[in-house]
Amino acid sequence: MGRMFRIAAPLLLLTLVLVLVVTSLGASCNINIPSLQGPTATPQQLGVIDEAWNAILNDYVDKDKVDLDALSSSAIKAMLESIHDPYAAYFDAAEFKKIEQMSVQGIYGGIGAMVAIKDGQLTVIAPIAGTPAEKAGIKPGDKILGIDGNSTAGMSLEEAVLKVQGDPGTKVTLQVLHQGEETPITLVITREEINLPSVYPEIGNVTSTPSATPSPPVTPLPSGIAVITITYFSERTGDEITSALRDVLARGAKGIVLDLRDNPGGILDSAVTVASQFLKQGIVLYALDSSGEKQTWDVKPGGLATDLPLAVLVNGNSASASEVVAGALQDYGRAPLIGNQTFGKGSINHFRQLSDGSAIYISIEHWYTPNGRQIEGNGLTPDIVVNTTEQDIQQGKDPQLDRAIEYIKSKL
Repeated sequence: MGRMFRIAAPLLLLTLVLVLVVTSLGASCNINIPSLQGPTATPQQLGVIDEAWNAILNDYVDKDKVDLDALSSSAIKAMLESIHDPYAAYFDAAEFKKIEQMSVQGIYGGIGAMVAIKDGQLTVIAPIAGTPAEKAGIKPGDKILGIDGNSTAGMSLEEAVLKVQGDPGTKVTLQVLHQGEETPITLVITREEINLPSVYPEIGNVTSTPSATPSPPVTPLPSGIAVITITYFSERTGDEITSALRDVLARGAKGIVLDLRDNPGGILDSAVTVASQFLKQGIVLYALDSSGEKQTWDVKPGGLATDLPLAVLVNGNSASASEVVAGALQDYGRAPLIGNQTFGKGSINHFRQLSDGSAIYISIEHWYTPNGRQIEGNGLTPDIVVNTTEQDIQQGKDPQLDRAIEYIKSKL
């Protein structure tokens, strides 16, 4: 029996391949859990597979040319394709060893774009501000059609990440189709070591951010209102949110806008830490596995902003860990969600290492908000729907932020 380890499956960074989950078993809450039953393979069904294998080895006219490793891996890939898990993938022993060696410290060689499989295509959710991806002109909604001359059609998310990841200073060639255009373009991007903050605090007209920061809002922030933008959830985000909150509180923040737009997720434990800064008690989320077993993540005590007026900005690119935070704050009535329907990525996945050193990657749990709403495939509906048009963007307007500021002002 091969060994198994669990990871979160957020939308993946193109170069930060997999994000480990730091989990803890918390107290359960009173929610009815459905009984989940699955099929069990019978000896007859497994025997048919063995029969086909033996028929090829015994009867195929060119059986001496059969590559047994390729035959085995092809059979595994076909099984994964048949279960229709959009995150399922197979990795040979060399690929899996490379994955095991990768770090989740937020420092890595790559281009700094976050991607997902959307409508069957490798799609950019968001480039990280200040990274090679953003500098090259990659934007949310772009389709990546090819990587170094290899088509991404039928390529799993993890396979794509492995192809884009590489040593700093090396180049990767991407065929990219910008959203709304018909002709793809070719981009040659030089990989860099990505070591960027994930949390950017602002208050009033004063910006207290690193140089590689998203542009400040065009609308001047009223005195006492802070905007904290989280671009993704890294292993350091928990420390960064604590520092950001202490900063804005020391400078007189009386209300906070938490901006999770274009945030594709990341480390689950960091999401729990962020949500806990605004909640006094309860659970942040729970997960159900294939047997209906439940695991919960409790609010961590000692939140710095549990009483301040709060609003949360979301859009269609808010996914995974960002949906965990937004869903918990919405369920407890702690803050309204303002913006657009979120992405709908809510599953936990794992690697099962096989006896030959290869591994399969499959979804093993779905996670739910405290009130029992399933995120996977559904997303979160904002309390206040506000659309941003292309004209707004061209004119430098941000009606979603404007509406959030209006809400905070009404609570002061």
